[in-house]
Amino acid sequence: MRLLHGTLAILAATLGVFLALHHPLVPRLLVWVVVAWGLAVCLRPAIWVFVLPAALPIAGFSAWTGWIGVEEFDLLALGAASGCYARMALQGVRWCRQTRTSEPVPAPAALPRPAPQTLPGRTTRMPGVRAETLLTACQTPFPNRVPLAPRDAAAARNPFRFAWIGLAALAASSVLAMVRGLADADGLDLGWFQAYEDPLNSLRIGKSLLLALLLLPSLRSVQQAAPALVVRRLSAGMATGLGLVSLVVLCERAAYPGMLDFSTPYRTTALFWEMHVGGAALDVFLVLTVPFAVHALVQARNPWRWVLAAALAVAAGYTCLTTFSRGVYLGVGLALGVLACLLPGRRRQRSWPPAATGYDLRGDAPQPERWRVWGNRVLVVLLVCEGAAVLGLGDFMSTRLAAGERDLGGRLQHWREGLSLLRTPSEFLLGRGLGRFPTNYSQAVAGRGLPGHLQIVDDPEESYLRLFGPAPGVRLSGAFELLQRVPLVNGNYTLNFDLRAPRFARVSVGVCQQHLLYVAACTRQVVVVTDGEARWRHFSLPLDFRSELPDRRWVPALGFLAVHLEGGADFVDVDNLGLLDGRGRQLLANGSFTSGLGQWYFAARHYFLPWHVDNLFLEVLIDQGAVGLSLLLTLLAMAFARLLWGRGREHVLAPYLLAALSGCLAVAVFSNVLDMPRSAFLFYLLLCSALFLDGHPPDAPSNPRSGSLKAPRKAPHAV
Repeated sequence: MRLLHGTLAILAATLGVFLALHHPLVPRLLVWVVVAWGLAVCLRPAIWVFVLPAALPIAGFSAWTGWIGVEEFDLLALGAASGCYARMALQGVRWCRQTRTSEPVPAPAALPRPAPQTLPGRTTRMPGVRAETLLTACQTPFPNRVPLAPRDAAAARNPFRFAWIGLAALAASSVLAMVRGLADADGLDLGWFQAYEDPLNSLRIGKSLLLALLLLPSLRSVQQAAPALVVRRLSAGMATGLGLVSLVVLCERAAYPGMLDFSTPYRTTALFWEMHVGGAALDVFLVLTVPFAVHALVQARNPWRWVLAAALAVAAGYTCLTTFSRGVYLGVGLALGVLACLLPGRRRQRSWPPAATGYDLRGDAPQPERWRVWGNRVLVVLLVCEGAAVLGLGDFMSTRLAAGERDLGGRLQHWREGLSLLRTPSEFLLGRGLGRFPTNYSQAVAGRGLPGHLQIVDDPEESYLRLFGPAPGVRLSGAFELLQRVPLVNGNYTLNFDLRAPRFARVSVGVCQQHLLYVAACTRQVVVVTDGEARWRHFSLPLDFRSELPDRRWVPALGFLAVHLEGGADFVDVDNLGLLDGRGRQLLANGSFTSGLGQWYFAARHYFLPWHVDNLFLEVLIDQGAVGLSLLLTLLAMAFARLLWGRGREHVLAPYLLAALSGCLAVAVFSNVLDMPRSAFLFYLLLCSALFLDGHPPDAPSNPRSGSLKAPRKAPHAV
């Protein structure tokens, strides 16, 4: 196993460094970051359990780099995997297979064991038993020399064998679907800046599951070595990630529509740049992390920690409300309902053992103190007032709710169109391949074409960009725009560019104050290419930008240079783009497209149907077929069974994982989940955590009510 672990460590490190070297902005810096991060994880393997969920919502800079199929979070995940496997290769991993017996472990011959003394309601530890002997007994299949029945013995050896089998089968299905997607996209002609119609999209969608499974052996080993530490790190990482998203949303709302403007049709996106073509990346992240804000409140041991957790809850509530997403409202409401049903009953359960380690894997918070009771009441009032303000002081959400019936009809039509892509038995069984929905849907369904796309044309003399508009017969003029981040100042800009078109075309160019999808202020000009001109024409346009929003110097206002084809020709060619500020400084990078689409981005405008089928189960069915969907549903059923009735039901994280997965499935009924890599990774991480959750603490007897004793295990080395 050490050879395998060493090989995986080398492969993960090599891939991470390779990706870092091709970063469009800071390749050398990221190489050192990947190496240092891998060394840190090698020294402290449990650190990634906190860092990855915490950094996930901010480890993506696609709007600056132009990367879509690859992002900075992939470097973090690969660095963590390389460090974990390097640690395993250097030290090995001990798997202690506990057996549940009704008799105590016999004492060693050299140290006769005195009879255990029991007191009413408690058991006392056996003196004179060495830790080394107990560790040996823990690793012995039958420590009491009474073999178990074959079925019980198999369960004792590996109670998670069905989870391993299911995950391996799902991984095989995903790899097969990835291969089918690459074949459908005509091979392995990959590029760093390929979009959703290109082969790289198959790898983009498949990487989330593979990265989660790559880290799963490390998660299992750390869970066995220090289970309480994993609970603390995972819950803190989820809460920290939620806090960072909430902070970004507060800044976004302050910089664009305003903190208290709930009538402007503006929906927050935070730093989930993959939502530039719609999708539910932020929605999925919120429903997966909000239950851990409740966990922070419940587990707060003093008033100061409770106040910090309460502030997180208020900020998270504002974030959820200002998404104006009916799916978020449904998912978060369901998650909180699950917690409301499960947590009161868990407080009445008997905890074992006492909190000697500072954290109880089976118990919850201590009995509520007076400050906690009153604080919870005040927090509930604040959250209710917050919801009433967002929904009552503006009419945007009421407009969305009023259009619910019409939107549902359109969604049902969209689902039928998506199912029509499965035309043969093999496609229904195995799917069309990962990442092929945008291309297949836009080509097969009339009137549902893509609103545009980008193509780099490499001529012998020069490289230039070809900007396509919507397909013929599709009335989506201006629904697709080319973007690059630029600094915003109130003043004059000068935009220079070369343009040509095969026939008459109208092109809009401008500088816009824009976070991602919604324009707050913009200055535009329209240029016209006359009919039949096949030669390049040079344009130099003055742009006088004036923000219509009040000056908010404490919030950075982000801007884009935006170019889109308004009508006329099917495409235009663009080259030698340059944007000068009032001092004559060049603000654009890669304006001649010699580095492909590096540092260029694009976004759709209010039209997202070709990119998503808007249902998790249809998404898996179309991509991986009935086989992949059956495997995913089976794993979800196993996770819910373990959290509700299995060995994981007594674990402190069980209600929170159950709430998170339940809320995610509620969102998944009306949104895609797996085509947003960062949110999909978090979904798979929590699914794996639920599948391998064990609520029996290592020091606790299998049945606390029985008078028998079970030898405690040797204290694991701190990770």
